[in-house]
Order: sequence, then structure tokens, then C-alpha cells
Amino acid sequence: MKIIVLSGLPLSGKTTYAKKLGPKYKMPLYETGAEVLEEVTGRGLEFSPENIKKVTDECKKISDSYFTERLIKKVDALTADISGVFLSGLRAVSEIEVLKKHYGDENVFVIAFHTSMKTRFNRLNNADRVAETTGAKAKEDILLRNFDNFLARNKKELGYGVGDVIALADYMMSTENELWPYVTIEKNTEAFEIILKEILGLKD
Repeated sequence: MKIIVLSGLPLSGKTTYAKKLGPKYKMPLYETGAEVLEEVTGRGLEFSPENIKKVTDECKKISDSYFTERLIKKVDALTADISGVFLSGLRAVSEIEVLKKHYGDENVFVIAFHTSMKTRFNRLNNADRVAETTGAKAKEDILLRNFDNFLARNKKELGYGVGDVIALADYMMSTENELWPYVTIEKNTEAFEIILKEILGLKD
């Protein structure tokens, strides 16, 4: 099974392309953010930036790869006909190393997504995102529409080490849609599929 890690700062497009092509290749998507949500709300806490940080810090004291290890259990439970999975939200090189130790270096790949802060911030108000985002995640988006909160979230992600994961990625995609280099979502989907086929060993 191929493990494809999607890395990038908030709203860089990590899950957008996985959701577009995942069904076509029967590849499920698992996100550490969903595991954090489950952990926070499971403790009876509100899904707020303060509680997210509190719970995340506590879990990382147990294991630096706490949420990645939770994802591994879900991936290992998949049926044998699944050829690969997407994992999103991993923030540290140590988490990639845990995956490689478990699945083998040759089966773990990192695709990094890079986009300017201005573009990513503006995506919070995209009509499709607003329509699709509900529950606790919608509340988080409302908080992030304050630029200071958005900046703080980015700094937190970088503090966890996501910049190192991006820098060491096997593949890099620019998902900028305002400034140079401008690429449409259609073109990016095509590029993402080329990468995906290469990883899965598929030919046209």
C-alpha cells in the first residue's frame, strides 16, 4: 500500500485534490485534524484554538506522533484491495519517519502544497468552502477570518515542524491562484494526477 502524505500550511489545497481524485482511484483520505477534533470533543471540551493547543500539546507529550499513530491503526484496518491512502495534516519529520518505519521507505511519499498567505487567507471566504464547512470546523473558520488568528495558526503549524516536512517533500505543487505562478485548479488537478499515477505505478 502506498502512503501519500499531503503537507502544507492551512488552506494550501492539501485535501482539495485528494477529494477530487481519491474516489477515482479508490483512495481514502484521513486527516489528523479530524483526530484532534475527536480528541478535543471527546474530552467534553469546546473545539477552540486554546483547547486545540492544550490537547495537542498534552498528546504530543505522550508521543510526538500521537495522531499519526491513530491514523496508522485506521489504515491498517483497510481491506487488501485499497492500493493507497492520503494522509493530511502531519506536521513533523518525525511523523514521516514513523510512517516509513511502519510501511517501508519505498511506500511513503510526501507531496507538499505551497501558496501565498494572502491567497490562503482569502480562501476562507470562498463560497464552496463556506457551504461545505460545518460544525466545529465552521467555527474554526470564523475565528481564522481574523487575520491575527490566521497568522497565529500559521506560526503554530511552523512551530510544530511543517516547514521541514515541506522542504523535504518528494513532490511540490504550487496552488497559487492570484500571484505568480498562476495555475488553475483544473491544471493543478492534472498535475496532481500525474504525480499520483507515478507513485501508484500506473500508466496512461
